[in-house]
Amino acid sequence: VGDSSPRYFYQYSQAKRKEENDTIRLCAIDPPVLSKGSSIRPGADANDVRKKGQNDDAESNLPLIVLQPICPRRPTSSSPRQHIHITVPSIMFTTFAGTLPDAAGPIKRRGNAQDGLSPPTSPNRPRSKRSQVARACDSCRVHRSKCDSNKPCSNCQHRGERCSNDGSSDIHTMPSALSEIQRLRSQIRHLEQQLQRQHLSLNNTETSLASPPVSFAPSPASPSADTRLDRRKEHGIPQRYWEGIHTSTAQSRQTQYYGPASSFYFIGRMSSYLATALQQPHFDHHMQPNSASTTFATPTSPKRGPLDVPGVTADRTIAADTLTATQEDYFLSLFWQSFHCILQILDEVDFKEHYKSLWVAPGKSRKPSALVDMVLALCMQYGVAFVPRSGATTQTQVVVDGDDATIAGRWLYRRSQTLLSAELESPSVTTLQCHILAVYYLCNASFQNMAHSTLAVAVRTAQILGLHIEPPESMPRKTKELRKRLWWTLFTVESKTCMKLGRPLSAQISEATCSLPADDPELAFLSGSSLALSEDNVTWHTYNLQNTKLILAARTVYLAFHDKCAEVLATIGGTSLYSDAQALETCAHFLSTGMECLHSWRHSLPNGLKTKRKASGEPFSIDKSPLDLELYAPVWLQRQRLLLELLYHNLSMNLHRPFISFSTVPSSGSNSSLQHVHEHADACVDHANAITQIMHQMMTEGDILHGWHEAFQWQWNATLSLIGYILADPLAPSTPSARQAIDSAIDVFETLGKNVAIAASAVNVTRDLTAKADFLIYRVSGNDLTTPATPSSAGLGVSQANGSGDFAAHGSNVLFEPDMEPSGMFQNTLSGMDLAFTVDSFNCFEPLPPGSDMSNLWNLSEG
Repeated sequence: VGDSSPRYFYQYSQAKRKEENDTIRLCAIDPPVLSKGSSIRPGADANDVRKKGQNDDAESNLPLIVLQPICPRRPTSSSPRQHIHITVPSIMFTTFAGTLPDAAGPIKRRGNAQDGLSPPTSPNRPRSKRSQVARACDSCRVHRSKCDSNKPCSNCQHRGERCSNDGSSDIHTMPSALSEIQRLRSQIRHLEQQLQRQHLSLNNTETSLASPPVSFAPSPASPSADTRLDRRKEHGIPQRYWEGIHTSTAQSRQTQYYGPASSFYFIGRMSSYLATALQQPHFDHHMQPNSASTTFATPTSPKRGPLDVPGVTADRTIAADTLTATQEDYFLSLFWQSFHCILQILDEVDFKEHYKSLWVAPGKSRKPSALVDMVLALCMQYGVAFVPRSGATTQTQVVVDGDDATIAGRWLYRRSQTLLSAELESPSVTTLQCHILAVYYLCNASFQNMAHSTLAVAVRTAQILGLHIEPPESMPRKTKELRKRLWWTLFTVESKTCMKLGRPLSAQISEATCSLPADDPELAFLSGSSLALSEDNVTWHTYNLQNTKLILAARTVYLAFHDKCAEVLATIGGTSLYSDAQALETCAHFLSTGMECLHSWRHSLPNGLKTKRKASGEPFSIDKSPLDLELYAPVWLQRQRLLLELLYHNLSMNLHRPFISFSTVPSSGSNSSLQHVHEHADACVDHANAITQIMHQMMTEGDILHGWHEAFQWQWNATLSLIGYILADPLAPSTPSARQAIDSAIDVFETLGKNVAIAASAVNVTRDLTAKADFLIYRVSGNDLTTPATPSSAGLGVSQANGSGDFAAHGSNVLFEPDMEPSGMFQNTLSGMDLAFTVDSFNCFEPLPPGSDMSNLWNLSEG
């Protein structure tokens, strides 16, 4: 170092064996000789330095500069060693250490197999593979030392430091924090579900009827063991069940089955009750408004005929030629504005890329796609409902023709089904998406049985795809959550449809292991949707999660209630609860405890999904407070709030409605043994009032629910409950408010009837049914039907009563002509009513009240 000429000694330090003290002395080389890209072979001198590009043999490319080794020995205190660090990036970007020894200075070097001084190991022994870890701990990363898979690692144990790999779940980043939050939410949901199941099981045990034990002892009259065993009880099958109704609701005269929870069963009960009370012969049609299902055999068939359209066959459709590219863009934009926030089964980015790939060349039609066709059909059904029906008169606006909004886009629906027929053996996620969209399309068009059949295919398709089980961890989160939403959307639609029709459920929750979908902000960001966050960290996925929870709660109550009814029927040996008042009260008491599941869901719902009320009203309540619509809230959020509340009231109303009984003592009587029965009947009409109030306010103050066909069906269902309540108990305290709600329902139907024929037809049916209800109210209250009155301002051809009854005090409309005799008036009113059952058929539903004479109650010849 002290020499005037700049000569250096180089020493190579191997990183993975730096704990050894062996070194290799290098020859002194002038810096100009060691140029960029130079190398020297082991055992060579300075003259053998190779320049870059001089690769005459394999050894010339060794990335080391080595000199003949010198036997190592331990350094002494008399031979101090000085080190300088020199970086030679031109060779291999490796740091070397230079050593300046004295003449006799010892240098220790690393053993090398080429110089004969390696450790005593076999030269042919393969080199062991270096063990690796997925992620080094924080301490090893700071010290730049090798970490291992121990918990804690060996280095931290040696240094006595805390290791980050000790198995604890420290949160240092936002993604890890969100994952931990999601894990805790899932755990809370799981615990809540366990508590609900335990609570319902406890209530079931407390309120169950004591049934005699089944004896398997040999009987003298039964020599065979097979005759001693009840196979139905052995396999848990109830001996009795609550019988439904077989009726025709479609264009064909073939009858279909509907359970006691369906609106068709309730219509049958009302119709039989009126037929018995009025002693009138039955008519050919049901008390149902005109719909596409009563006019067309299928959505794609001509009116009242088989599917035989000239030029249209199964392999040739005209859907691609009916819409231009601009029109398709318009209807597709409606999907993202309306259905996307409610029916969360499509990935917006993936769908748009798929749709773009269908247009192969400008000016040509797109390639066929079952998914695109089904989305377009659903959006046309929604969009056409905003267009007024031009040229429709009072007589023609109730006629469902080929231009009706409920079957708009039917050729697109047909082509989609034709394309799907080729995917039955090898279905995909897109196949299932098409089936779910088809169910919505058919339900909106009132093809309930076709929708139920399509649901069965969709459930089997989902099981074929394995959507009912938990997605694998190796799958991207975005894909996993989409699969979860697909399964639970199908589960909720199937459950909702089966409960509406009163039929057995296909998708069994005991066979599904798929967890509930997530709704965290990170997932909402990954979805690529433009829908923003709301208050209380409510994302657009939160509706899907809460809607699933609501259906699960209602389904739990529904199944437990009907199992209880079957148990009670087995005890009394009947097929209808209405034949035994005490049995009906027992089931009513059981339902009172089960309804706590729905109440718990309502209280746990985030405030961001609740529509505020005026006058300090409570959301999702029956306090009749008007809605306080948020002025600057996005439309998708307001629609989610309204549909969620309407669904809650509709499910609650359907659970309470079986206790509107036409054969029990009215609530205005002195019988207190049926307290729970009357409470459920009152609760049913309260939820029906809530549905009508929300629908009436939204029809007059905005258009968020315009074109939403399911909302019309909820309003029609509520109207049936209101009319049935008045017929069953005309003097009940809730009857005046129910009668006023019917007038509001007619206003809703008239507003929707300007665009949809089924709503216009519902106006006429509601007026006819209300005429019978009004007559019963005034007949029971003792008013004179011939009292003159002035026409009502409602434009219904009705009169305002001037009597002193409670109903008249509320200012409701009564459908009477002042110059018509009571008997003639009532015969005229009955001519417009669709009574589908004979007088004798009433006994198949419920018997007449004991000791009552309905002919005296409805005797028109008496004053």
